[in-house]
Amino acid sequence: MNKKLVNLIFGISLAVLLFLSILTFDRLSTFKEYSDTIDRSNQTLLAISNLKSGFNTAIAQQRSYLITKDTTYYYQFQEEKNSLRHTLQLFKRLTRGDKVHQFYAKKINEEVDDRIQSLLVEVINDTSTANYKYVQNELILRNENINKEFYDLLDKTESHEKILLKKRLRIKEFEEQFTPFLLFILTLGILGFLGYAFVLLSNELKQRDEATLLLRENVENLNKSNQELEQYAYVASHDLQEPLRKIRMFATKLLRDHGEKLDESGLNLLERMDASSERMTHLINDLLSLSRLMSDEPETELVPLNTIINEVTDSFEDKLEGIELDIGELPEIEGHKGQLYQLFQNLIGNAIKFRRQDIDSFIRIRAYTKTRYFDDDPVQFKHIVVKDNGKGFDPQFKAKMFTVFGRLEKTSDIEGTGIGLSICNRIMQNHGGDMDADGAINDGAEFHLYFPA
Repeated sequence: MNKKLVNLIFGISLAVLLFLSILTFDRLSTFKEYSDTIDRSNQTLLAISNLKSGFNTAIAQQRSYLITKDTTYYYQFQEEKNSLRHTLQLFKRLTRGDKVHQFYAKKINEEVDDRIQSLLVEVINDTSTANYKYVQNELILRNENINKEFYDLLDKTESHEKILLKKRLRIKEFEEQFTPFLLFILTLGILGFLGYAFVLLSNELKQRDEATLLLRENVENLNKSNQELEQYAYVASHDLQEPLRKIRMFATKLLRDHGEKLDESGLNLLERMDASSERMTHLINDLLSLSRLMSDEPETELVPLNTIINEVTDSFEDKLEGIELDIGELPEIEGHKGQLYQLFQNLIGNAIKFRRQDIDSFIRIRAYTKTRYFDDDPVQFKHIVVKDNGKGFDPQFKAKMFTVFGRLEKTSDIEGTGIGLSICNRIMQNHGGDMDADGAINDGAEFHLYFPA
C-alpha cells in the first residue's frame, strides 16, 4: 500500500472536516444574521404601523378636545405626540443601514413635526381670544389634505420595507434548503474518503498479519537451520581434529624416523605439510570457539578486568620481551570470565603479532566513561581502549576486520586464522556492547570496547 496515498486521503479528510466545521459555523452565523434582519424588518413594519395608528389617535384626541373642551383629551393628545416622536426614533435606529429608509426617515421626521404643529395650531386657533382667527373648518380641511401626503409617505416607506422583507425571506429560504444539502454532500465525501482509507488500512493490516505469520515461520525455520548448522559446525570441527592429529603424528614420526633418508625437497614438503596441519588445527579450534560463543549463554559474574589482563600477560610472558606494557586502572565488568579472557587474549596477541621490529613497541590499555546517544537518548558505557604502535591497518579495510576470515591483504603473510577479531566482536555482542577500531598503516591501532555501564 502506498503510504503517501493514505496520508493524502487522511489529509484531504481532515481538510474537508475543517472546511465543514468552518462552513457550519458560517451557515449558523448567516442564519442568525438573516433571522436578525428579518426580525428588524418586522419591527420596522410595526414601527410604521405604530406611526400611522399613533397619528390617527393623536388626531382623534385633538378632535375630541375641540368638540368637548375636556382637558383629559388634550393631555392624551400630548402623550400621543411624544409617543409618535419616540416611535420615529426607533424607526431611524432600525433602518440606519438602508439609504432609502434614511431618506424616508428624514422626510417622515419633517412631516411629523409639521403635522403635530398643524394640530396644535387648530387647538390654539379654537381657544384663542384674538380678533383675527382662521375659519376653523377651513383649517381642519387644509390639514386633512396635508395629512394625506403624510400617509402616502408612510405607505411608500412600508412598501419599500415589504420588498426588502420579501427578498430577505427568499434568500433565507434558499439558504435553509441549500446548506443542509451542501453539508450532506460534504459529509458523504468525508465518509467516502474515510471508508476508502479504512479499506486500504484493513488490507494493509491483513497483509501485515500474513507477512508477520510468514516471517514468524521463516524465523522459526531460520533458528532451526542455525541450530542445525551450529551443531554441524561443532561436530564437523570436532571430528576433523582426529584425522588432523593423526596427520601431524604421522608427519612427526616420519621426520623423526626417516628424515635422514629424505632429500632437502622432501623434507621441505614434509615440513610444509606439518605447518599446514598445525594451522588447520588452530583454525578448527577457532571455529569451535566461535561456534560456542554463538550458541552458549553462560552465566555472568562481576569480573575485574585488571585480573583478567594480568592472567593474559602472564600467558604471553615469553613473547612480551621488549614490549612496554602500560595498563591503567580498569573497571569491573558484569560478564563471563572465560569470554573476557579470550577477548583480551586475542587483542593483546594481535598487538604482539603485528609489532614493528624497527621501533620500541608498547601496548597501552586505558578505561574511560563514555556517553553515546541512541535516538537522542543518552546511554553510559565503560569505554576500554587497547592501543599499540605496531603495523596498524588501512582504515578502508576496517569493516572487513570483524568478519570471519577477514584478514587484511596487507597482513596476509602474518600467521593467524583470520577469526580472532570476529570472536572479539561476538564476545562484545554477548556482553551487550560493541567494538570499533582506529588505525593507520605503520602507525599502530586502537581497539575501542564499549561495555554498558
